[in-house]
Amino acid sequence: MGIGSAPVVGLDIGTSAVRAAQITSGRSGPSLVKFAQVALPPGVVAQGEIRDEGSLSEAIAELWKRAKLRSKKAVLGVANQRVVVRQVELPYLEEKEFRSSLRFQIADHIPLSVDEAEIDYEILADYESADQGRVMRVLLVAASSDMVEQFVGVAAAAGLQPVGVDLAPFAIARAVSPAARGEVGLAGAEAIVDIGGEVTNIVVHHNGEPRFVRILVIGADDATHALEQAMGWSFEDAEAAKFDLAGGFGSEDARRVVAGPVTRLVQEIRGSIDYYLSQEDSEPVSSVLVTGGGSLTPGLLDELEQALEQSVEVAAPLAEVDVTRSGLTDEQVAQVEPVAAAAVGLALGRDGR
Repeated sequence: MGIGSAPVVGLDIGTSAVRAAQITSGRSGPSLVKFAQVALPPGVVAQGEIRDEGSLSEAIAELWKRAKLRSKKAVLGVANQRVVVRQVELPYLEEKEFRSSLRFQIADHIPLSVDEAEIDYEILADYESADQGRVMRVLLVAASSDMVEQFVGVAAAAGLQPVGVDLAPFAIARAVSPAARGEVGLAGAEAIVDIGGEVTNIVVHHNGEPRFVRILVIGADDATHALEQAMGWSFEDAEAAKFDLAGGFGSEDARRVVAGPVTRLVQEIRGSIDYYLSQEDSEPVSSVLVTGGGSLTPGLLDELEQALEQSVEVAAPLAEVDVTRSGLTDEQVAQVEPVAAAAVGLALGRDGR
C-alpha cells in the first residue's frame, strides 16, 4: 500500500448478511481496524448469486455508514455455481506464451464459453509425462463475466470503487490458515471447509498450493428450513431454535429434524474430500479446519469428525490479527469470528500479506 493511498476493504456478500473488514499491516503484524455487518432480507442473495440488486446496494451503503468506513475501495468475494475451478494437465509452454494462448488452451476444459468468462490461473507444476512429454498442471478459475459484472455494478451503485474480485474460498483459506499463507509447513494437505447458509466452500491445499476447490450450493439453512416445515415456525424462529439446540436447549423432536440435513451436508463434504483423495497426485489430508456461521449447527462438527475419521478444528480468523483498534469487545469478537473469515481474507489479500 503506497503512502497516502486509501486502504482497501474486504467485502463479503453472504446469504444472510454483508460484511466488511479493513486491515492494516505493521511491524507487529496485521491489525483489524474496522469490522461490521448488516443483515440482508431473505432472498436478496440466494446460493451465492444476487437476486435483488437494489436491496443489496442499499445494505452495502448502510454497511459503510454503520462501520464509518472512509475508504470506498473494496475487493469483493464470489462463490457460486457460475464459478468453475478445475485442475488440468496441458502441454508445457513458457508462461508468456501460455498466457497469450490461454483462452484457446482451456476452451475444452471449462463448461463456460471462454468469450463470456473471466479467467485466472495458477501453474502448479511441470513435469515429464510418459505418454504426453512435458506437461504442466494448472489450476484454472473461470467465472461468468455477467455474474462478476453484476457484483461489481451493485458495489458501484452503493458508492464503492471495486478494485478487485477474488474467489471467496481462497480468501477464507488465507484468513484461517498459516499454512495457506505460506508461514508454516504441513506434512500433508489441509482441508478448509467454510459452511454458510446456502453455500459451502471447500479448499484443499498443500502448503499454500491449492490442489482442490469445490463450491457446494448446500448449507446450514437446510436445517432451518426443515424446522420451518416440520414445526410450522417462521424462518426466524426456526433459526433461533437451531442455535438453541447448539446451546443444549430445545426439544428432542427439533433435534431429530435437524439431524437429517446435517447428515446430508456432512456426506457432501466427505464426498468432496474423498474425490480429492482419489486423484493420483493427492496428498493425505492431515488437518481439517472449519469456519462459517453454519459450523455452529448442532451436531455438525461431531458428525463431520466421525465421517472423516479425524479431528476437526474450528478455525479462528481473528486469532492472529490485532483487534484492539477495531473497537470490538471480547464478546463481540467471539460472536463475529465464525463469519469473519471471508471479509478478513479479502482484506488481507489486497494488503499484500
